Amino acid sequence: MKRPNFIIAGAPRCGTTALYTYLGEHPNIFLPKIKELHYFALDFPDVQKIIFKSVEEYLTVFADAGDRHLAVGEVSPLYYYSKVALKNIREFDPAIKIILILRNPVDFVQSVHQLNLGLLREDEPDLAKAWELQETRKQGKMIPKICREQALIQYGEMGLFGKYVEKVFEVFPKEQVLVVLFDDFAANPKAVYETILSFLNVPSDGRQEFLPVNASYEHKSKHLARIIHPPQSIYKLFMRIISLFGVNSMKKVSLIYNKIEMFNARRIPRSSIDPILRRKLQSYFREDIQKLANLINRDLSIWLADQ
Repeated sequence: MKRPNFIIAGAPRCGTTALYTYLGEHPNIFLPKIKELHYFALDFPDVQKIIFKSVEEYLTVFADAGDRHLAVGEVSPLYYYSKVALKNIREFDPAIKIILILRNPVDFVQSVHQLNLGLLREDEPDLAKAWELQETRKQGKMIPKICREQALIQYGEMGLFGKYVEKVFEVFPKEQVLVVLFDDFAANPKAVYETILSFLNVPSDGRQEFLPVNASYEHKSKHLARIIHPPQSIYKLFMRIISLFGVNSMKKVSLIYNKIEMFNARRIPRSSIDPILRRKLQSYFREDIQKLANLINRDLSIWLADQ
């Protein structure tokens, strides 16, 4: 059975779904039908879509990978934030390749906040107010009822890309890590796509079309959204029951869930950030942006410019 030899480990809302879509259509690359398995993130159990009882069960999601698949991987963007995932991945395969795609943390915070609203893990629609709530929420107060992982509403911490890239480089040698910037991906997706193929030692398939994937959205039906995004206690009970029927049953349930989620999604235009809030967030992230710039040897001053 083929084993994954690369992982897209982060970050969410930075283009991981687009990479999953484009790479998954390459004839020599295999990605499982279920995105965001988060098998190695044992400290994020409430975001795992399948409960694997062993590494052998985890490997069953790659069972359809064949000899033509030169690269076999998965996409789990919360590995980036996990305290244990990277070390678990290294123990699984010290030679595995890691891909990260990152963006301006100010735009990232806005996008994650919008995603959290869509997933009902955030109940404060005003980004400025949600930002101010972070300290209160660290104390376990004013946590949205349907938020299953409190770390995902700590927007400031999530946007410290320099901090987390440094942690990745502490676990894996730099030659095994490819850091992609969303800015480059948006400006020239073909060039970035070809860079990733080269990193994975996979020949080009000549792809020319790169349609937008996973834009901002809202739910068509709030009632349906509440059904598929239940409170933590109900979610845990549901997962525990489904797990009794084995991994294959959990795979089927996860695929059905994804279809319902897509059916209930409606694209919305991206809203602009208030200039005062943007400057506040730029000030917060300034030092970390410089750290990231030094780590990847890129000039990121544009992220701190007035817009």
